[in-house]
Amino acid sequence: MLEVNAEWRSFDVPLAATPVRFNNEAERIARHLHLVKAHLAAHTPEGLSAEQAAQRADLLNALEEYADVGQFPQNHILPYRNPIFIDPSGTACAVGQLMIVSGHRELAERIDAAMETSYLAEIIADERFAGPVSAWAGTHGFDAHELAWIQPGYPPPILWAPLGGGTNGTVEVALPLFNNDLLVVGSFTDAGDVACQGAARWNGTAYTAMGQLPEGVVHCAVEHGGELYIGGSFNNGQTDLLRWTGDAWVGEAVFASKWAEVTALLSHEGQLYAAGGESGFAGVDYGVKVLQEGNWLPLPGVLNGPIHALEFHENYLVAGGAFTGAFLSTQNEIMHVARYMDIGWVQIADGLDGDVHDLMVHGNALFATGDMVSMIGTSFGLASIENDLAEWTRLMPNITNYISVSPVDAPSVARSMVVHQDRIFIAGDIHSYTGLTYGRGVVAYNGAPDDVEPFCDFLGPANDIALVNGNQLVVGGASEFFHNIISTELATSIGPDSGTLELRFFPNPTVDRVSITLPTSMGPAKSVRVTDASGRLVGADTRPGTGLIELDVRALAAGSYQVEVNDDSRTAIGRFVKQ
Repeated sequence: MLEVNAEWRSFDVPLAATPVRFNNEAERIARHLHLVKAHLAAHTPEGLSAEQAAQRADLLNALEEYADVGQFPQNHILPYRNPIFIDPSGTACAVGQLMIVSGHRELAERIDAAMETSYLAEIIADERFAGPVSAWAGTHGFDAHELAWIQPGYPPPILWAPLGGGTNGTVEVALPLFNNDLLVVGSFTDAGDVACQGAARWNGTAYTAMGQLPEGVVHCAVEHGGELYIGGSFNNGQTDLLRWTGDAWVGEAVFASKWAEVTALLSHEGQLYAAGGESGFAGVDYGVKVLQEGNWLPLPGVLNGPIHALEFHENYLVAGGAFTGAFLSTQNEIMHVARYMDIGWVQIADGLDGDVHDLMVHGNALFATGDMVSMIGTSFGLASIENDLAEWTRLMPNITNYISVSPVDAPSVARSMVVHQDRIFIAGDIHSYTGLTYGRGVVAYNGAPDDVEPFCDFLGPANDIALVNGNQLVVGGASEFFHNIISTELATSIGPDSGTLELRFFPNPTVDRVSITLPTSMGPAKSVRVTDASGRLVGADTRPGTGLIELDVRALAAGSYQVEVNDDSRTAIGRFVKQ
């Protein structure tokens, strides 16, 4: 409930600390309103007249009816959860609706016209509305604190857009770099109208071409020791690893053989690891090598299938992939996930029942994602295991309830994952639905088994997912409609703490100029910092005034921006949208 309204911290309402799943945001807001109504109905303030008590009871019943209808304002203004007093379609927020049903529509519409995105505390503090709102609240038996608790915040729509205009071909890898740039690799010749041959670097504003990739297949990429590497199989299997020199990609064969191929790369504590296969007359040996003093040294022990992912967990190297045992083994003793011991590769706990495509450590747990649904049945999809390595927990046990595949004989595969604020975002060849919400390519796992929801309709299979600068989600794959690579800014579900000063913007969104109102407690602005959605500092012409800053945004690209204003002792923040 804190996601809907942070005022829950201020009321002593006993709620069970158990996970609750909502099929959609309307259900979450309705539950908030029902709980608030029940508490307020059971805690009538002392000293109310009979008329005030009756008015209060009538409006609480109206609040219950409003929650039951489940039609709430839509936030198409701000890129984060925020109140909307009355949206453009005329749907009022809970407090606005109470004003309207009590015969005070004119007051609600005046508030909306002047302070549509304001919190109740700000509305009541405004000299234009302090008197009228306080009088209305008192007449109907409410205080300002109760109204502030009723007022929900509404999330923004998930706005996806091609990253920098996208690419003209499939994106296989999207790798965040240490400086918050993004390496994009695939089978394209154009990225954001920049001519390139399979590799480009996105700096938050534009793409830069990065040489020409040789003909072949890309599987993975990594940044290690300040250098960039791409793994795959190139030049008819002659090379399997490419290193960027700053001017060109230089190839080598880590798994030199009839057909060299690198399938996974990992940089860990100064060591570079490569997984791949060496092909010979007896078949393909799949294993891992480590780069030491310029030489690739093999780790003893080979597997009977490709390794798709490498990770470290509990100080052990972990591999996930399509293997089921040691090389030439006929026993299923290493089912798809293993850690490297002195004696070689050993299955982790009870193993997994499908190919693993990605591994990730979050908190104390190791997560694996991979095969989901095919004609022969369902696989784990997403699983985790704690430090004791006793047993894998399948996090999608009822996967057929929300995963469908088209065509029906095609597999559903989760290929890549990232975590943001304890939500795991998974990209792959996935069709998913929750209620009437449908998506393809990206789902969000919310922390409890089967609590998975569609997060995007990519209109095609997604190959990789990345988190850039902590808050920008990027998905790459094969989607002609979305030009193969898209991004969105993940909104923080709970706004700033009550002690944080906030800026107000008008108009918002804007196309040319925006006026920024400073909190009354702040002195003259000494510095103004504007950053884009990726956290990059951008230039903007500012004209400070008394309690007001005029910002010229004509030179800024369309998108969301954060503004920080400092008066030498305090900082106020806020966001606006440039259209």
